[in-house]
Amino acid sequence: MQEWKLPPKIKIIEALSAVADERVVIDALLPNEWKCFSVSTPWKTYTILYDEKNNTISSNDSGSVNQSFLWYPTIAFLLKIWKLKFDKDVLVMLENIDWLKLKVQVNKDYESLFRLLLWNMHMKWYNVDYLIAQVDEIYEQLKNLHLKMK
Repeated sequence: MQEWKLPPKIKIIEALSAVADERVVIDALLPNEWKCFSVSTPWKTYTILYDEKNNTISSNDSGSVNQSFLWYPTIAFLLKIWKLKFDKDVLVMLENIDWLKLKVQVNKDYESLFRLLLWNMHMKWYNVDYLIAQVDEIYEQLKNLHLKMK
């Protein structure tokens, strides 16, 4: 089985934001499925399937389906179930972010989006260095999971 590619680090922040906004939930009708609700496209819901025994995960988001990246819905799920450890205090920084507005401002350039988001956090007097350290830790944890495509 093929291993997932690691995402741009902005996708980890987007995943933390999904957790902060409580947009990752178990499907009440299908208890083996989890849902992640998009904030930039509210009518979109992504389905996450995880098999811990076989170390596989899948999602129907475009980054996963089209580019073989672990994208923010799968990362948000792993954060939600504590497969990826992080300090919950960072969630306060990432509540209610208008992702669509930010993405439009930088024409979906992930590096520019990362810098713009950090600048916005800095302007709100948040500890940006701590957020970056948390993202780096989560990235390393993701790397060490060696998750495979389902």
